[in-house]
Amino acid sequence: MRDIERLLQEINGGRVLDVATLEGRFAKILMDNLKGYIEIIGIDIHEQAIERANDKLGQERVQFLVMNAENMDFEDESFDTVCISASLHHLSNIERVLKEMKRVLKPGGAFIIAEMHRDAESEAESTSVELHQWAAEVDSKLGRLHNHTLARQEIVDYVANLGLSNSQKFDISDSESDPMDEERVGKLEEVIDMITARAEELEEYREFQKRGEVLRKRLHEVGARGEPVLVVIGEK
Repeated sequence: MRDIERLLQEINGGRVLDVATLEGRFAKILMDNLKGYIEIIGIDIHEQAIERANDKLGQERVQFLVMNAENMDFEDESFDTVCISASLHHLSNIERVLKEMKRVLKPGGAFIIAEMHRDAESEAESTSVELHQWAAEVDSKLGRLHNHTLARQEIVDYVANLGLSNSQKFDISDSESDPMDEERVGKLEEVIDMITARAEELEEYREFQKRGEVLRKRLHEVGARGEPVLVVIGEK
């Protein structure tokens, strides 16, 4: 995340739109790290998440709205910067959302995408990728919109279809942290417990439970590092 923060510090955001903001985690990173901004608006389809985002972060120049990113209420070319972080795999129609983001972006405005991908380069990274995939499969069986983690090339292809100019790609990986850090391992064990409990109502519960225990064993054998992330910054 520190690498993403450094990239943001070079951008004067102007009027900023954060898409699929959920509770405003990336919006907070924008607030703290952009060189400057006039206004930040975060949108998400989940009403409770938007309420929590407004309660935690809402202020004069920062607000959060319930809105479907596939059909935004904003006028054409009404933002200087548009962003989406760690959310492409939660969208039912990625191309539609990205096109809407481009529609509301001013010519010359900054288009920022930050998304994890499944092309891990270490065993510890692969642990996090596999855990994420397992959680996505459980959620999908429960009827929640949680797709598989994208391959890096899939993200590149979506960006290419946007026709952005001056596009730059930054690969960010967690290469320095201790994969066997006790605090991280403990938190991920809690995640495994939470996902296993979530799966209890499913017919496939035993299968998901077994996969969770395989992941737990892997966690203690090789540890975990964050999933690799691709950040793309381009201009309309």
